[in-house]
Amino acid sequence: MFGLQKILFIFLFISAIINASSFNTKQIQEDFYNKVFLEPLYNKYYVKSLEKACKDKGEKCYGLRLFNFKQKKYVKNAIKKRNARFILDDKYITQLQLHIRKEIYRLTSSQFITAVDLSKQVFLLLLWNNDTKTLEPIGFDFISSGNMEREKEVKKGDDHYLKTPTGFFPIVSGWRSKGKIYDDNYTMPYGKKDRFVFFFGVQKSIRYNTFKNGKKIKNKKDYKLITDKLNFAIHTHISKKPFGIPASHGCIRMSNALNKFLDNNLVFFKHLYKNGSWIHPYKKPPKNPKNYKLAGEYMLIIDKL
Repeated sequence: MFGLQKILFIFLFISAIINASSFNTKQIQEDFYNKVFLEPLYNKYYVKSLEKACKDKGEKCYGLRLFNFKQKKYVKNAIKKRNARFILDDKYITQLQLHIRKEIYRLTSSQFITAVDLSKQVFLLLLWNNDTKTLEPIGFDFISSGNMEREKEVKKGDDHYLKTPTGFFPIVSGWRSKGKIYDDNYTMPYGKKDRFVFFFGVQKSIRYNTFKNGKKIKNKKDYKLITDKLNFAIHTHISKKPFGIPASHGCIRMSNALNKFLDNNLVFFKHLYKNGSWIHPYKKPPKNPKNYKLAGEYMLIIDKL
């Protein structure tokens, strides 16, 4: 009997190893780093050089040029600043996994899962390995969450500034941006046309009440915290306010590059794909979809780890 149990254990162990290697985590990590962090830098500082070097030579040339540009001054400085602000190491992942543990019953297969640390103003893309029951880090990017302090700027009729809610949220729905631009000819509240707005439903939150009898309260000490509801989403945002600091009305703002990666890698689209096919009759599917088997749907938001 003991021999059979031992054989069964070895079989399950080997099966777990085989299943765990069914997706290339390292490749996804490299893709995230290149697409979300490096390419926006190159496009900002070296786009003309890239276009000249790789004209009509395809994606392979572009990738090689990006690799060679890693030692450029602006890129090196950006990497240094990024590492000084946040490093996604094993210790952080271990602590984060404690928050995920009570939600494990929802994760019945290996899939992408996301997390937001409001204290660090970072968005983390993770991979839940259902065979090993562990989180594998893919990458991170800086975001901008709700800033209740900006409620003092609100005039009668304006949208309020709420705290970004915390919890474990499944995506509810979403839509693609129309590319609306404000009168300043720069700010795009939902990013460029066709960037996806990931909607997580109406959530309870808090904000300051800065009005009394219809008039603005001047003394901040007289502001009162009240509960309110927020149409909660994570979406692209283009404005002069940088990522990495709270600035939004309560939603989570992210870069165009991060949005494209989440869109094309089906990070929140588990409910919209079946057998590798997009099943929603009205919403546009991603342009370059991949990683169908790892499609996810959940986002964890914490105040501080």
